[in-house]
Amino acid sequence: MNKNLAALIAATTIILSSSAFAAPTAIQSGSAIASTGTGSCAVLGDSVKLNLSKGVNGAYDCSEANNAINVGACHTDGSRGTTLTCAQVGMSSGTNPVAVYNNPGCTAANVGQDITVTTPSYRGFRASTTGGSVGAQSLSANCSASTALELVNFQ
Repeated sequence: MNKNLAALIAATTIILSSSAFAAPTAIQSGSAIASTGTGSCAVLGDSVKLNLSKGVNGAYDCSEANNAINVGACHTDGSRGTTLTCAQVGMSSGTNPVAVYNNPGCTAANVGQDITVTTPSYRGFRASTTGGSVGAQSLSANCSASTALELVNFQ
């Protein structure tokens, strides 16, 4: 799964200027994410095909305005927990971007530290071409195609 995320992020090298935002999109295992055409991700230099492992759901969201792509994935057999390690998972959109963290309780001061979340939650992982690292994020429910979409929204 990490190799697939890295491949998708590495493919995002073209700089385009536009204010269009695409909607978060589920990754269909083995189907190409096109760089041009209907439903495409214009920030990709070439089309990318990802093969997800059994039980893995993934999603992506493209922003031409930010020349960025967010990618997330989770596993249906994922565990639940009450702690989360804080991580910067990207930058916000707009003219004055700020760091985006994997939980509202996370800041630059506590990156790498564990925090306690109020209720046990399932986890997914998110990465962004805007910087930061791959970080765990809480999901609203067990991993599914729809909960994977929660991982990739631009903030």
